[in-house]
Amino acid sequence: MKWEFVEYDKKLAADLGAYLGVSPILGALVLQCGFTDPIRAKMFLRPKLADLDDPFRLKNLRTAVLRLISAIENKEKILVFGDYDVDGITSTTLIVEVLRHFGLEPNYFVPRRMEEGYGLSKAALERAMADGSPNLLIALDCGTNAADAINYIRGLGIDLIVVDHHQAKEAGAANHILINPHVFDFEGAPWRQLCTVGLVFKLVHGLIKELRNRQDPLAMAFNLKDYLDLVSMGTVADLVPLIDENRIFARYGIKRLKASKRKGIQALIQASGIALGDEITPVDISFRLGPRINASGRLADASLPLEMFLSDNFTVCYRAACELNDINKERQEIERGVLEDAMKQVESMDIDANPCIIVYDPSWHPGVVGIIAGKMSREFHKPVIVFGEIDNGYTKGSGRSIQGIDLVDCLASCSEMLGSWGGHPMAVGVSVKAGEVDLFRERLNDTIKRKYGENLDFTPSVRINLTLDASDVGYELFNELELLHPHGEGNREPIFALKDVVLEKPPEIFGTGQNCRFQIPTSNGFWLNVVAWRVGENIPPAGKKVDFALKLGWNRWNRRKIPQATLIDWRESQ
Repeated sequence: MKWEFVEYDKKLAADLGAYLGVSPILGALVLQCGFTDPIRAKMFLRPKLADLDDPFRLKNLRTAVLRLISAIENKEKILVFGDYDVDGITSTTLIVEVLRHFGLEPNYFVPRRMEEGYGLSKAALERAMADGSPNLLIALDCGTNAADAINYIRGLGIDLIVVDHHQAKEAGAANHILINPHVFDFEGAPWRQLCTVGLVFKLVHGLIKELRNRQDPLAMAFNLKDYLDLVSMGTVADLVPLIDENRIFARYGIKRLKASKRKGIQALIQASGIALGDEITPVDISFRLGPRINASGRLADASLPLEMFLSDNFTVCYRAACELNDINKERQEIERGVLEDAMKQVESMDIDANPCIIVYDPSWHPGVVGIIAGKMSREFHKPVIVFGEIDNGYTKGSGRSIQGIDLVDCLASCSEMLGSWGGHPMAVGVSVKAGEVDLFRERLNDTIKRKYGENLDFTPSVRINLTLDASDVGYELFNELELLHPHGEGNREPIFALKDVVLEKPPEIFGTGQNCRFQIPTSNGFWLNVVAWRVGENIPPAGKKVDFALKLGWNRWNRRKIPQATLIDWRESQ
């Protein structure tokens, strides 16, 4: 693993730290996040809900608010159509609860992934409207690129609001209301990177503002903060950058999660093995709460977590949460088998010859191919696309990329052999004509080479933010690092180097034999506990000078906290 040390202006870091009232170390970390302006740096380090921008600055949001008010005043029939992942489920929950607050009883719907696929398909719409057509359809986390379905909806005389954050393949249609900052809003807008649940929150914020201007008593009694728990879940789970307004939503929403009054969230937290009242972190959302919601959409029916979030009966919610546990365990079993098969395919490939790894088996479950692509991408530090079942003449797959390679952009060059495709630079969904996976593999790899060069370096690297002295490591530093939370996409947890460390005792092996722990002496009178996960035989030696790459943070357990480091990499001192 290559060690890449971040270069920065030490004087500017010290000056920034002094302005912010923190150490030069934290000043350097804030500077490395890209904040040279002291005002923006202060907003990043100490974000406030008051920093959220005027929702009406989003293109088309005012038009959508006025259409919602008309629906509320006229008691119109509304259908909310959401996606089946965490972002879609939380978005649907949020807007349904808000419309209920204003006296409506909207129908709500999420497609069955296995039968109806993603988004606004005609098959899903026909089932969604089996009991009659609505006056207004609200599509969440889908719809930006669904031109045929949109024309079908509008042809039935149904008004349509689409709230989405997926990149558009062509200009947005003029026959409906589209809120999508990637289509209309300017680069650098603080709401530019919001996922759908964040955009829905902005829409609701605008609705409440307008109704309060009209002295609506229900709007006066409405508390927007009560919905931040849902916003934080969708924001963290959807891997959008935790900067600007996403950071505000995540920071305050995660605090709300811990004390959420929502029975469905309480049940999900308990069923996930988190004690009520315990601190909840982005890691808990990404690896405990989120996967249980997603598993239902991948293998079964995503209406289960949606009904759970909308219920006020804790017994019903806990029963649903336990069912989600079972579905998630089934997903894990399927995933293990597919991963094993996929890795066997890779063994027969010359993966050094191409920048993108593409594997395929029509027997693989489509609900896990994205997870497998993510695991393999991290393992090989390359873009990976995994294709599974064939449906209607197309092989369906999912891809994950690495920083610096935009898969959506690269897929555009292969569009004539694709069915549906789209997503984000780091994650894509794609379907290829049956029998053309090998041709697609060749075409996509040629495109990546042409766009990014033949000699791409895929050697894994670790980005070292700062080199610390032993005297720097103390309780004050651990407390200051808390100001950078929550970490996630766009705000990665900093990694520090400690050099010329000599371990007095060999590390202790624990768990499955793949993990170890040891202590590093500091000059502040305490020993820093270090844990290393899945290191195998790559264990640092005792009695030799060693450099460590570490993450630092409080380890909270059983209502106590102790300073702890997590080993990222080590090497013999040079």
